[in-house]
Amino acid sequence: MLSSAANRRMPSAMMERMARHPTTTPRRWSREVGTDSTFPPAGLFKRDARTIAETMARPEVSPGGLGAAIRMVTFFINRAGRSLPERRRAELEAAKRLLRERRAATPVVPPAHRAPGRYRHPALGPVIVEKRGRTWWMFHRPGRPPIALGPDGWCHLEPDRDAR
Repeated sequence: MLSSAANRRMPSAMMERMARHPTTTPRRWSREVGTDSTFPPAGLFKRDARTIAETMARPEVSPGGLGAAIRMVTFFINRAGRSLPERRRAELEAAKRLLRERRAATPVVPPAHRAPGRYRHPALGPVIVEKRGRTWWMFHRPGRPPIALGPDGWCHLEPDRDAR
């Protein structure tokens, strides 16, 4: 605990922050992070690289495209930090490499053929696609955050013929 002399020199706002965040508990902000752009099944990152890459590449797991899948694997590696065993890290890096290879082989819809409107996604069903700034977004359910649509994610979309 701080001495009374130190308390007098420290602003009250700082003292309040220190009281709210005791130093005895580790600060693991990444534990609280959730995602609305990828939906990996529980225990996926304990599997082999090929299984991880194949699962993350499916449209129901990464509806926005392979870029979101690669970012999710990267986030998992970074979140584990130094506690991730070297063999597991190598397996996850191999999964990222496989996902990058798959993304390089995936045909990309040219920007001229991308348009806002109603589409059908194989996993999400009907979606509305809008461009905000430089980013394309998929809205799939009211009240849910939109999903960023990467250049390779357009290959999953079909124009919605039933839209009025």
